[in-house]
Amino acid sequence: MGGERAGSPSDAARWGTFRARSTVLAVARTLTSAIRLLEALPVFAGDHRVRVAFAVDERSRYSAGVAELIGGLPARVVRWGDVPDLDCDLVLSASEKLDLTTRAPVPMLVIPHGVGFHKHVPDVDSAATRVSGVVDPEVLRGGRVRMLVTHPAHERQLAALSPDTVGRTVLGGDTSYDLLLAGAPLRSRYRAALGLTGRQRLVLVTSTWGPQSLLGVDPGLLTDLVSALPVDEYRVALVAHPNVWTWEGGWQLRRVLDTALRAGLLLVEPAAGWHAAMVAADLVVGDHGSLSAYAATTGVPLLLGAFGDEVVAGTAMADLGRKAPRLDRARDLRAQVDRAVSDGLPGLLPADEVFAAPGRSLRLLRAWCYAALGLPEPPGQPVSDPAADPPHPVPALHSLRVLGTVRDGVVELRRHPFAAGVRAGDEEVGHVVVDARERDVRRFSDAAAVVRADGPPEEAAAWQARTLDALPGCRAAGHATPTGCAVVVRGVGGFTLSAPEPLRDTGLLTSALYTLLAHGREVPGSFALRTGDRTGRVTVERA
Repeated sequence: MGGERAGSPSDAARWGTFRARSTVLAVARTLTSAIRLLEALPVFAGDHRVRVAFAVDERSRYSAGVAELIGGLPARVVRWGDVPDLDCDLVLSASEKLDLTTRAPVPMLVIPHGVGFHKHVPDVDSAATRVSGVVDPEVLRGGRVRMLVTHPAHERQLAALSPDTVGRTVLGGDTSYDLLLAGAPLRSRYRAALGLTGRQRLVLVTSTWGPQSLLGVDPGLLTDLVSALPVDEYRVALVAHPNVWTWEGGWQLRRVLDTALRAGLLLVEPAAGWHAAMVAADLVVGDHGSLSAYAATTGVPLLLGAFGDEVVAGTAMADLGRKAPRLDRARDLRAQVDRAVSDGLPGLLPADEVFAAPGRSLRLLRAWCYAALGLPEPPGQPVSDPAADPPHPVPALHSLRVLGTVRDGVVELRRHPFAAGVRAGDEEVGHVVVDARERDVRRFSDAAAVVRADGPPEEAAAWQARTLDALPGCRAAGHATPTGCAVVVRGVGGFTLSAPEPLRDTGLLTSALYTLLAHGREVPGSFALRTGDRTGRVTVERA
């Protein structure tokens, strides 16, 4: 890995701009620990007296992507081989594999990268397992390393696991939990960033890493969920543990999930977005990873899709595994999701049993860090409580399979992703509708209707004529208008549809008209339309 050579105080005085009095070395080893470490570093925001330098220990099997994440900040990175010669005053890491030598003895703090110490993981130095997050006793006996814990119960657990932890822990808060709390008022913003509309509900699937994780046990669940849940009522997103991304690689992960992704699965990138996705979620389907605990403690309904036996007995996670309902793959998925969302199931894991200092993680951490540095905290400058950034923009669904019925003058539509293997029910007639923005050109050959949702209304007639001419198998072309859409049906003629705001969806209105005609109905002057929880009256005029 590239990076700067370590510098002495004289080097900083000669080459630097800010006159820092102290240097903090932030050590990242895995992508998981790097992400959590970045959550903690706002404690030094706004203080020119403190210089933060990064070092990446690439000896882990999960180091892929760490250097790129840090370099993309961009931040100063010290070569790992130069760390022993670096003049620093404090070392922070979110990896328990913190074993380094600095020029002079300095305090070191290990921040947890999950909820407590609840999982047995393979030991890198032997064929045995160890409890994730626990610093090696030999390193603790050196006297400089402290472990941050988020609840007194963790101190008691650590004392039983390793007597060397006694007196070497710091009670503080959990930065990820605080990001979830701070983000709660931004739920509507996060939902918009994820492309959710109206009362559309988000099912967030979370998976830890390893063969006992949800992805390891049941990788087909995601495809089945996006197939079972109508898109007007639900969207499905996945947050996979960063170790999945680093070991498997993003390309491999997307390859395995290709069918689900083409059917509308939203894949949340590992370095940013999971906090926002959880705040936006209406249901979490998880396993024994920390995100299930975050869901339970913040009140998001939870179903367990898997739960490994690698969970440490007597922990809050083990308790959650006993209490949380399980997703039964032998039963109807949609019915279970509907029930879990409506029931809510609060109280699965009380927050005060897991987090001792909600909303105070950065304040407590800053106080400890400045005491360790021997510096007063910045006067008159309270530490900020940032909320998580919105997730990156997500792709919209541009091809849908639509199943429709007409009963008592009401057109009812059930829309699913194109790739979903759905079957028409009694009295339902199905068709495919494709938005002109669809990038997979093969889907246009399957389209009974093609729509344009983002074009100027004055271009509607010309675009519709070109579309029907170019696609002989297409029966209808719908174009957006300010109050609804204009539709031309091959061999029938043109119509203008107007609808209330919640129903002004070009594809939805075009499919409603197509469904009326497919059922052999005369096109009325108005009709009622229902999809999901949206209902309204649509007026129709002959063009």
